[in-house]
Amino acid sequence: MGIRLNKAETITSKLKNIKRINTYRSVLQLVGLSIFMYFGMESTIYVILLTIPLALLVGPVYCGWMCPRGMFQDLAGLMGRKVLGKRYNKLIPKEVHNRLRYFRYIIMIFVLVTVVLYELQIVGESLESAIVDGLIAIMVISILLSFFVDRAACKYFCKDGAAASLINLVILKKIKRNSSLCDSCGICDRVCPMWINVSKKDVVEDKTCISCFKCVYECPRDALSIEED
Repeated sequence: MGIRLNKAETITSKLKNIKRINTYRSVLQLVGLSIFMYFGMESTIYVILLTIPLALLVGPVYCGWMCPRGMFQDLAGLMGRKVLGKRYNKLIPKEVHNRLRYFRYIIMIFVLVTVVLYELQIVGESLESAIVDGLIAIMVISILLSFFVDRAACKYFCKDGAAASLINLVILKKIKRNSSLCDSCGICDRVCPMWINVSKKDVVEDKTCISCFKCVYECPRDALSIEED
């Protein structure tokens, strides 16, 4: 009886901790949205520059904790889970996902090339404006897609996320899995918005990781931790 009570208390404590962390994330996302509304499109650059020191330590935390687009995707995903139930996250097969996730890098390169061509006055303002409108349309559509697929914009369309993900190549601390504690329940895989198979890795080195750390704090056996590489 005592063991059952202790287990129940542990689960309750874990759920409260998850709720508290998600509240912190929501507050930070609102801060990110406020910065975006005040500074406009340039705000993303400012915030990413400010978070670079922390990003070099544990990865692109801006994507996982402050990005206002992430907040809208999370809201769309919350509604999608309630409406679709088990059908949520089934729209895109994993085989297609593995190819489609590189599309955001294509968008990033396309934008960089466009900026260079504009600075060299090879591309006029009208074409640049059309490209910006197209990128905004893609982002809005991808946020709406999060009703069906978790963080669709982050996975497939975000140029800023593509650039930030490159930081994962040089971060000092990484998510590590203790195989002696892990019972392969798969919860870490299910909560990962970027569809990384965390339960199959000893060290999470995937470039698509957005450092949201949901896998770490939702692991029921505390088998995941953030440690020096």
